Amino acid sequence: MKKQKSLIALLVCLALCLISMIGTWCGITDGGNVKVYDLSIDTNKGDVVRFLEYRPKTASAENPVPAIIYSPGNDSTAESVRLASVELARRGYDVFVLDLLSAGHSSIGVGNSTTFGFQELIDYVYDNLDYIDNAHIGIAGYSKGGGNVVRVMNDYGTQQREDPDHYVRKVDAALIMAPPFSPLGDVAKGINLGFAAGLYDPYSRIGFAPVEGYWPGDLSVKREMKETINFGVPGTFAEADLDNPDVKVEIGHTYGSFSENTARVVYNPADSTHGSGMISRGFIFATVDFFMKAIPAPNPIDANNLTYLSVMLFSALGLVALLAMTVPVTLLLLDTPLFAAMRHPAKPPVSALNTKKDWTIFVVASLIAGFVPPIMAPVIIQQTSKIFSLTGQGTTGSIFVYGVANNVVVWMMFSALFLLAMFFLFYNVIHKKNGVKLADYNIKVSLADVGRIILMVFAVVLTCRSVVWFADYFFKVDFRLVDLSMATMNWNHLRVSLCYAPFFILYWCINSLTMNGCNRFKNMSEGKNLLLCVLCNTLGTVVVVLVYYICLYKTGCGIGAFGNWKAYMMLSYMILSATAGPIINRKIYNATGSLYLGPAVFGTLIAIINTAVYTLPAA
Repeated sequence: MKKQKSLIALLVCLALCLISMIGTWCGITDGGNVKVYDLSIDTNKGDVVRFLEYRPKTASAENPVPAIIYSPGNDSTAESVRLASVELARRGYDVFVLDLLSAGHSSIGVGNSTTFGFQELIDYVYDNLDYIDNAHIGIAGYSKGGGNVVRVMNDYGTQQREDPDHYVRKVDAALIMAPPFSPLGDVAKGINLGFAAGLYDPYSRIGFAPVEGYWPGDLSVKREMKETINFGVPGTFAEADLDNPDVKVEIGHTYGSFSENTARVVYNPADSTHGSGMISRGFIFATVDFFMKAIPAPNPIDANNLTYLSVMLFSALGLVALLAMTVPVTLLLLDTPLFAAMRHPAKPPVSALNTKKDWTIFVVASLIAGFVPPIMAPVIIQQTSKIFSLTGQGTTGSIFVYGVANNVVVWMMFSALFLLAMFFLFYNVIHKKNGVKLADYNIKVSLADVGRIILMVFAVVLTCRSVVWFADYFFKVDFRLVDLSMATMNWNHLRVSLCYAPFFILYWCINSLTMNGCNRFKNMSEGKNLLLCVLCNTLGTVVVVLVYYICLYKTGCGIGAFGNWKAYMMLSYMILSATAGPIINRKIYNATGSLYLGPAVFGTLIAIINTAVYTLPAA
């Protein structure tokens, strides 16, 4: 009976994955009207630049279409820009998005290109594709990608001024989004220009002079934005108006003329911070709105008509289904001869809270354990560079090459040690005096079971990766929620991601000791107890994240130093795993009585999910 339930659960998860694949594919391809190609080019310096092309089926040598070439930001890959790409492609633009050099599947060649391969891709599209109308090419970039757009535009400006006879106008319009600001007076003339930065984006403070009485991210009062408009449309703002906050830039208004290639447009989306710009409706609207005005769309659809949300939801459905699938796959493998020795249903709970005092201590200890790590996150991740500097290699090392993932690992290790300390404190104050022994929590594990756990991890991860491979091969899609993703990875990517797995496993083993050991109570139903464990795991993080973002949207500044946004974005991503982990681990624990099998399986999978977006180039 249990085997039949596991089989049904597995089939349901696979069905949800298939629905995710089909739904995501339909959204990305506009129901088959756009085809997605995974391509690469070789540069003259020997680098390989990988890119995705979203090509409308109407594009041909007889019917060339305009193109938009997009640069993602730091710690992002071409897939990260999927939502904006979809919206542009369904309007008839051919969209190209690259993996920057030393990211994704592009080669390691940071020093070989000032724009990390972006300008090389622009040249390739302009010079080589007969189905592209190369008189109408737009470029865009977000964060580091926005900086790439500025560098390209400055380079064109230099050519235009110093060698006008050989200057070639390759770009018709450029949209700069959310980079640290630098003056735009040297960019090429005769190119329509847009600038966008979030009202709540910490990067809106970099390069801009503060204006007293206004939020740091309010572009409407910035002297720098008025100057940018004046560079394209001289005289729009008088000298006396530049520092007068009563004279404002009209957000979204076209200064100059698109038809005369003098247009300047400023966007200031109010629905995102820096880390969420790629899913922000405001940024996606700004991208579509700007290019539809600058370069007429072959398939004009109002810029407010956005369908990207369905793509995001279908893709996230697959990620959740893939995580849920780990339970039935593990339970079914336990019925095979190789793993049958591990199937030992968990013994009844040995811990109890017998008095109001016990409950009070439990609640207080749980709140401390749940709130201290997220509150300390901004401080803890600042130690990452200090820890890795001991190796003499800065914020990363030769093995642990992902800067953002290193922040996650350092914070998780602090959280694990703090949780372990709270476990021993709670055990000694409450459970030990009630006669519970540490041995009652099944802490010991045999060497044979360690071997079986390793094999089980391999089998479950391989099964999940097979579903991901299927999704990529037949539908050219992956499973993701913002930057949490299960995407295709070559061996080198997977090898590096697996280097992070032991840290995730260690954290979840300690979490399992707490949740499946001393937090399982007598005389409490399984459902109530599991809900209690999920709350213990997530409540502090959810509250801390909410407080930060409420403060951000109330004041425009968030809490603490400029760089703290990275810590709170990290915590936001952690909520999914903090919710799924206790549930998955408990289901596996109930079937095996092992504190370690669930954490090993889940920890490995979540390590891959957390590092897939920072994929390392093939060596």
